[in-house]
Amino acid sequence: MSPKFRGESDEWLDDEGRHGSQPARRKTATRENTAEIPLEKANATVIEVYPNQCRVALDDELTTLLCSYRRNGVRKQLDIRERTFVAVGDRVVISEIGREVGKESGVVEGVCRRENMLSRPSPGRDEGSLRQVIGANLDRVVIVVSAKTPDFSPGLVDRFLVAILAAGIDPVICITKIDLVDSPGAPLWGIYSKLGFLVYEVSSKTELGVDALREEILGQRVLFCGQSGVGKTSLLRVLLGTNIGKVNPVSVVTGKGKHTTTSTVMLTGPKGARWMDTPGMSEFGLADVKSENLSRYYPEFTGLGCDQIGCYHVGEAGCKAREHARYTGYVRIFQSLKAGGH
Repeated sequence: MSPKFRGESDEWLDDEGRHGSQPARRKTATRENTAEIPLEKANATVIEVYPNQCRVALDDELTTLLCSYRRNGVRKQLDIRERTFVAVGDRVVISEIGREVGKESGVVEGVCRRENMLSRPSPGRDEGSLRQVIGANLDRVVIVVSAKTPDFSPGLVDRFLVAILAAGIDPVICITKIDLVDSPGAPLWGIYSKLGFLVYEVSSKTELGVDALREEILGQRVLFCGQSGVGKTSLLRVLLGTNIGKVNPVSVVTGKGKHTTTSTVMLTGPKGARWMDTPGMSEFGLADVKSENLSRYYPEFTGLGCDQIGCYHVGEAGCKAREHARYTGYVRIFQSLKAGGH
């Protein structure tokens, strides 16, 4: 079986078992059929999730509340077993408990039906039986990859693209640290532009290309995701014009990123935008994608006219897919999914 993309991680987004602060796993109650909460009933949005709590932003003012859950009510709204009761981006119904300055609090009474979500099988011992929702109710997902330090990773980009397209969300590919590229010639990411994907080359250091990316995502709900060290938080600092998060250099020993963002957090952008910063992901499994459907997320495989009807593009006689640049990576993902992996 071909493995999914793996790297190194110290963040709970990738490995909850490494942190003693994580609560013991509880068995999930059987789901009950209840009427879903209408979206118009929501009065807040989840902006950050902690073990057993979340922070929400109220719709009618700038106040944020630290909320606990009415667990039975929240569980009934979920269709599948998930790692946390809510996800960043969820539209929720909350009731307030207190407004004492510094101690504003509330309770999540229920979660509204999601428009979409970016998710993956939860890493660690629960992989395959538990889903981790990285962000919900998204207009776009920006896949952030660096030109260098760490090196561009097409395998991770392809996995993100499959997950994003399968979720029905529009992807954008952002190549950071473009100031480190000093040689001409066709870059590795050029294939994605040719396939019709939006690709932006930016430098957080010189701000090259940042204005164009900002204009593309103004007023939208956007999640930024990628490997550690590619500069997601640095990019968001420039996009927002504010000093957010903590930034560390890439390790000179391993060449890999050092995690600085430890959980997904929603930030307020220009023109009402909601932009989500996420921890670096050292692995990304595919949830709800079957091997036999994988090719539908590769636009270059559409209408190939292979000799065999229903060709899966994995070495069949007369298959035309092998002529394409992403074919080898596609086969690795297909074989992993076929073998029961992610």
